[in-house]
Amino acid sequence: MQREAAPAGLVLHGLRGKGTTTPGVHRDSEPEEARTGTGCDLLLWWRSKGKMATGTDQVVGLGLVAVSLIIFTYYTAWVILLPFIDSQHVIHKYFLPRAYAVAIPLAVGLLLLLFVGLFITYVMLKNQKVTKKAQ
Repeated sequence: MQREAAPAGLVLHGLRGKGTTTPGVHRDSEPEEARTGTGCDLLLWWRSKGKMATGTDQVVGLGLVAVSLIIFTYYTAWVILLPFIDSQHVIHKYFLPRAYAVAIPLAVGLLLLLFVGLFITYVMLKNQKVTKKAQ
């Protein structure tokens, strides 16, 4: 396999013979079995070369998974199970009115889109300023 020219600061990483640019990953350092394996093998090989997650990262990750599971369970019970339970049952006092089942995810989605748009705008403007300074 011939090495292709890479942009400054990037070293090419072979993905089944097709060159892609991945910072810091050298094609020659890749084991032979990873070159011919599936995409999953390549991903796992690349991941194994990185640093392992610290204890803090693992705790934060576990916390995020736990919060996500709690929210998913609550929302599923609220939207799917609650309509089949009698409206006079005591369990209904632990859930918001059904109108919020649409309003809350809609508001969260719109806020997410807003922040993603703001982030993209910020990055584009920042890169534009750097480009102008370079010229």
